[in-house]
Amino acid sequence: MSSGEVECSNSLEDAMDQALPSQAFVYRPVRQRVYSLLLGDGEGGTSTCPTVKEWFVYSGNPLRQPDLVRPLQMSIPGGTPSLKLLWLSQEAGLQAQRLDTLLACFDLSSSREELQVVESPFQALCCLLIYLFVQVDTLCLEDLHAFIAQALCLEGKTTMELADLQLDHVDPRAVQLGTLLVRGLTTLVLVNSACGFPWKTSDFMPWNLFDGKLFHQKYLQSERGYTAEALVEQHRSWLTRFHALKSVVCKACMKENRPIVSRRHWRSHHSGQRGRQGSSDHRMSSGYSRSGQGQHWRDQGPGSRQYDPDQWRRY
Repeated sequence: MSSGEVECSNSLEDAMDQALPSQAFVYRPVRQRVYSLLLGDGEGGTSTCPTVKEWFVYSGNPLRQPDLVRPLQMSIPGGTPSLKLLWLSQEAGLQAQRLDTLLACFDLSSSREELQVVESPFQALCCLLIYLFVQVDTLCLEDLHAFIAQALCLEGKTTMELADLQLDHVDPRAVQLGTLLVRGLTTLVLVNSACGFPWKTSDFMPWNLFDGKLFHQKYLQSERGYTAEALVEQHRSWLTRFHALKSVVCKACMKENRPIVSRRHWRSHHSGQRGRQGSSDHRMSSGYSRSGQGQHWRDQGPGSRQYDPDQWRRY
């Protein structure tokens, strides 16, 4: 494991749109903590961890040489458990410790209480959405509505219905948001297995939580101002779950000082802040920034530059 390399050589991203970060950067802090867990000394230290070579595609990176990424120490109540404990122990209460470790990889230990009340498979989805909205300041309430509505409506769709879905047009931002979520699901597979499977892997298989065309439909509807009732297709039980899941994500984000606001709120407070010329209002920044470790995604570049955890801050 100490000499292994990590690769992600394809991604659906708009290189001209600087309002959304590459998935390579969004999930790098999570991968760094997993490297610490897998390659560390079992006591939470990272000084003895080897640097990991990452081959991740992003704008401006020709993939001629890897990025050298250093593990990132994580904070877990009671300390970092050993892999032997996480993977092999049958002790009572170990599942709770495995879950604590998984949440620490996403730096979401404060969200444990909110996530405990969510049923599967939406526990994993909410974890991912909380992480995304805390990390990426250009995501708004309409995006959250689209993510939740498509996951709920997916349960009631047949394969034929999904195949027959017709879209008015394709929005590049919706495509990239879909990529962010799906890459997040694959990241969850990595984290869950590294932590000894606190959650069932089936809970975050894409076919249980995400469909690209259905998400695109809900995204376009949310952009047009559809109500929650319309987004969940007038299904009463889905509407109840919609509001419950939305509440979980919003409350957890508020704990991280990240309010999720409507795009209309941005328009009234951030007129003139736009992405590339010709882009629409949804490319504006919310003005939110969470301080912490790391390097801003806009300043990332290609090459084999070493990424030191002390230089990282959140987006």
